[in-house]
Amino acid sequence: MLAPFDPDQPDAGFQTLADLSGRRFLIVSAPFGRFGRVLAHAIETRGGEVRRMLFNAGDVANWRRSGGVPFREKAAGWRQRLAELAADFTDIIVFGEGGPYNQGVLEQAASLSARVWVLENGYFRPDWITLERDGVNGSSALPRSAAGYPPPPPELPVSRPVGKILPHHVINISLYHAVQPFGRLMFPHHRHHYTASPWRQCLGHVRRYLGLGMRLPRVNDAGRLRAKGPFFIACLQRDGDAQLLRYSEIHDNLSFLAHVMDSFVRGAPPDSRLVVKNHPLDPGLVNLARETRRMAEARGLKGRVDFIDGGNLAQLCRASEGMVVNNSSAALSALGFGTPVKVLGQAFFDFEGLTDQKPLDAFWRAPRPADRQLFAAFRAYVIDRTQINGNYHEPRVMAATAARVADALATRLK
Repeated sequence: MLAPFDPDQPDAGFQTLADLSGRRFLIVSAPFGRFGRVLAHAIETRGGEVRRMLFNAGDVANWRRSGGVPFREKAAGWRQRLAELAADFTDIIVFGEGGPYNQGVLEQAASLSARVWVLENGYFRPDWITLERDGVNGSSALPRSAAGYPPPPPELPVSRPVGKILPHHVINISLYHAVQPFGRLMFPHHRHHYTASPWRQCLGHVRRYLGLGMRLPRVNDAGRLRAKGPFFIACLQRDGDAQLLRYSEIHDNLSFLAHVMDSFVRGAPPDSRLVVKNHPLDPGLVNLARETRRMAEARGLKGRVDFIDGGNLAQLCRASEGMVVNNSSAALSALGFGTPVKVLGQAFFDFEGLTDQKPLDAFWRAPRPADRQLFAAFRAYVIDRTQINGNYHEPRVMAATAARVADALATRLK
């Protein structure tokens, strides 16, 4: 059972440490910020050895300790270099599935001698993070039908709220991108895989976050939105996310909005409305509010579509008629609140009994919520097999989160 967090004693509850003796870990990528080196310390405390790949100045700034392994070649040479490195390690860790370096690991996972572990943001947020073998999200090994979650479900572990994530996350992303141009001489062949430059993303995150701080909360209030009439939520993703590029035929937010609005015109009741919710980590490089208004007007939906940036997801879900996502994990929160969900894309939770299996055009008129007992079992199994109470960015809980990950690396070998 997981021990509750104590902000003043972040390693409380871990007197008996898991044994990682003889294990050699290569961290290929880690969450933005210092979590990678905190995790390295937790692994070493349990007897393991750790090295970290350094692909750019952001990695160097986040690591700031011995054991770094620079990679200064072109990305095309990474697969061969990885195959050589893997022979010296028992375990390889990546964060997420995006970019050529993570993909170089995941595409070879079956042939590498080392185990491959994937860290990701939590399926059930904000108080959980994800750890799985060989893949997450659309590549997760979790069952894709109700039969994979039979009764009785496992007992849910004790968990505690992990505090505010967004401000620390924004700072970590911004700093990681901001220092990269200063490493061009050290890493001459590094090329970012983002659709926009790191500097533009850094400035975009700062500008957007400051703007959100000055916005009146009532703009995103669920009660205010409901007073206008019954509404559905369309949740945006972060453009360039692996969830869009790998697991969906709709690869960007504007295409998603066009698809959803076209369907809304065809199938939604005339008194219903659409609320477009921005992703919390959108860098603000595209004026999505303006684009949403433009697309709505072009389809005769002027006055029936709202764009919100922020808002309480629980309250929005409870007030809404349903949610449409392009693989967004917001769907899992919505299912927990009894909100019907329609998934566009390939998600491990998109199956009969959880999400609505009708075509999108039919979803608007008769949205079907999840089976409550099935969802409860599903949530318990997913947490037991893949989730860890914690987060990567809140400083007060980072050490405890890393300790839980290190213990899971010892116990989740099957």
